[in-house]
Order: sequence, then structure tokens, then C-alpha cells
Amino acid sequence: MWKTILTILFPIHCLGCNQEGNFICFNCFNKLPLNTELPLDNLLISSYYKNPLIKNMIHRYKYDFVKELARPLGLLMVKKLNNFPNEFNKNNSILIPVPLHKKRLKWRGFNQSELLALEISKELDIPVINNILIRTKHTLPQVKTQNIKQRKENMNQSFTLPKEKIIRKRFSFYRPDLGLTGKTIILIDDVSTTGATLKQAVQTLQPLQAKQIWKLVLARG
Repeated sequence: MWKTILTILFPIHCLGCNQEGNFICFNCFNKLPLNTELPLDNLLISSYYKNPLIKNMIHRYKYDFVKELARPLGLLMVKKLNNFPNEFNKNNSILIPVPLHKKRLKWRGFNQSELLALEISKELDIPVINNILIRTKHTLPQVKTQNIKQRKENMNQSFTLPKEKIIRKRFSFYRPDLGLTGKTIILIDDVSTTGATLKQAVQTLQPLQAKQIWKLVLARG
């Protein structure tokens, strides 16, 4: 009810054209540029941070907590994945959002990467696993570090996996004896800067013995 009242008092306008109704209208969404570059190091970049509308959407989503933007941003990531139909499908892929530390999750109220993963899952029917990769280190936001060296040190040993018996239980849906053999992990995050966060996450996931690990982000900051 309060959300309805707030919408009436403060109507939502498109961030692109200021049309009332949604944070991003249909026409502006279709104008969002899709990054068509071939992936390097298994990193898929959906769009361009230098695009003013993309930058504004990401900022409003992450720092103004506009959760509704998860939908159009997630759909943009779906577009990127659809360019690689032979690599990703619901039968061999698993979405794993980059987790937040519990302190930052409490502060923000939601994990922006997890909401993006859920939107991708809705469209492509790829399952989301959000309780395998665990954030153990309360790091500074990467944008607040001063250089590449600090960003790498900031992310060092920041993730872990649960104990093996817990992993077996959580992955029993895929294969009772642990089960990522033959599966493709798609790590989901919002923005990649130096890639330190994703690199640490990939290293942490290596013991699961997935077929391959890809990284999907909205943009490179």
C-alpha cells in the first residue's frame, strides 16, 4: 500500500526519456548498447559503462537501492548470454551470484548480483545457487581502492566454500556425489573493474570441478 501511495505522490520516470511509468521505458531499453566484443578470459561484458544511461542505471541500482532496475539490467545480461547459445543452456548451466558480506548485505538490504541472477533465471530457466560461494571478508568497495595492487589485496582470500558434506547436500539436486562435472558455472556480478573480485571467486570455485566457469557482468567500470 505504501509503495502505491509513494508512486502516486512521486511518480516514476524513465531515466532515459523522462516518460512516466517505469525507470526504463521499452523504447529506451531497446536503445541500450549491447557489447558485441568477443569474451577474453571467459568474461562476458553486457554493455558499456561509458554509456550515460547504463552508468546512471547501475548507479541508481547499486547506490540508490532501486531494486526495480534489476529487471531491465537482468534482461540486458540475458541478451548477452543469448549470443552464445552453444555455451549456455538450462541443462548444463548454473548461475552463481557473487555474494556480499553479511554486514554489507544488512546495510544494502539486498544482493544486487543475486537479483540479477534471479532475473536471468526467470528468462532462461537456469537454476541459481546462492549458498555455495560465501563471502568471508568484509572488504572495502573496489571503487574506494586507489590502485590495482590495493584492489587485489582487498579481495585476497575473501571467499570460501562450505564444508564438503554441506556442498554435497546442496548439490544433490544435480548429482548426489557432489555434482558439477559437466556443468558450466556462470558467475554473476554487476561491474568489473580490475577483475580481482571475479578472479578470487573463480579460484574459490575450482575445487567443485565444473566443466568451465564463465563470468557475466553488466559493464566494465
